[in-house]
Amino acid sequence: MIPILDFQRRSLRGKVMKAQDFDVAFAMKVRELVARYDISFDPEQLIVDDRTADAVFNAGVDLLAEIGLYQMDTQRVIEYTRDEILELAAERKADPVRVTMGRGDDEMTIAYRSANEERAPVLYAGAAGEISEEEFVPLMTSLIRERRVEGLGIAGGITKVGEVVPEVGTLSEIHCALWEQERLREVLEAVGRPGMSLGLLCTATTASATMACVDGTFRGPHSTHIGVHIMPDQKVNWERFLLAHFCEQRGIVPWQSSMAMIGALCRDGAEAAIAMVANILGQMSYAHGPICSVFPTHIDGRWATPDCAWAVSGAARASERNIGLAIGSCVVGSLEWTGTPIAAMQAAAQCLIQAKSGVAYTWIAGFGAHETVHSQDVTEFACRLSRDEAMELAGKIYARIDELAPNFEQMTGTPSFKDFYDLETIEPRPEHLAVFEQAKEELARLGVESA
Repeated sequence: MIPILDFQRRSLRGKVMKAQDFDVAFAMKVRELVARYDISFDPEQLIVDDRTADAVFNAGVDLLAEIGLYQMDTQRVIEYTRDEILELAAERKADPVRVTMGRGDDEMTIAYRSANEERAPVLYAGAAGEISEEEFVPLMTSLIRERRVEGLGIAGGITKVGEVVPEVGTLSEIHCALWEQERLREVLEAVGRPGMSLGLLCTATTASATMACVDGTFRGPHSTHIGVHIMPDQKVNWERFLLAHFCEQRGIVPWQSSMAMIGALCRDGAEAAIAMVANILGQMSYAHGPICSVFPTHIDGRWATPDCAWAVSGAARASERNIGLAIGSCVVGSLEWTGTPIAAMQAAAQCLIQAKSGVAYTWIAGFGAHETVHSQDVTEFACRLSRDEAMELAGKIYARIDELAPNFEQMTGTPSFKDFYDLETIEPRPEHLAVFEQAKEELARLGVESA
């Protein structure tokens, strides 16, 4: 394990480089590595095989060793040797992850999971994106009162409180983040789940606002993650290290989240998978965290596509076989298909692929509990399938989506919880439920079993 303080030395002594020059070096190196290890996105193999998983891992190691991380505040490269990266992975692999969160009846465990286990990933659900003040309590209630949701991987993202808009690094950020915590406390008490883990602090993102929210009791190690993310692609700053150090001192499990953007520095799912493995290893090196989510997107904002699903499988299987972290990912349709059956079908395809790729927890699984529970049904069904059966079924779903897509209009703008759920009853609106039932019927015809 590399001591966190060593990253100050590396941040001040590494090679000086402009950010755009680092980006070019990163993009060229990823292109070199897919050729070096013979890795390519294969739409017919959406769950990667063992050889490809190991190749993605080794390519990720090389990417971090040969490119490093870019420290934006010092404009220097944080450098690693290949041996120390492999040692980090070996240490973690020798002691596979098992993390307990929550308290009392709401205690939950996230553990390393292999691709062939019948044990389903933990439903560590949540909501992300912008949440209005009027929607916040109903949305959180929808998820928290659902007993199959074992914890919230992420809870928050308030747009404003009254007329106060949370602005990063100002008093308003702290004000809105503390309002968010009080509402969450009220929801937990109201539904009888006071010990539930609430996961990632969302509106509080800076070190100062984060520290203001962590009181050691309601928001303490049992119920809190703090984001220490590397920013795509391979960039960090002092704030990441300050937050990682704070987590280490307070016994808080850091929220490591590995992301890549297809169409930016990575051209396709294969390159995104390699980038995410390098990202995972980089975050592990300074944050020492036991869990990590992986989430690729396209540059135009789409996710849940076959190449994104392949990238998740590649990164998850690389970790499963070579690192031993508990890997998580989203199971939710792309925003442009919200309000159509395609969104639920995309989520189902992701459930099938992730369950057979070693994913240990799923999060952001739809707008409310209705979609979240259905995703868990599909995930549990997927765990009973073979790799080939799950892969074939996911391929059929994506093929059916291509057939259906011309029949539906894509959404523009940002969807809202209240568009699909009644804020008084906190139940799906009839028109939303009808669309969801249509998706379930399509999935059932293809062979997907759910309650």
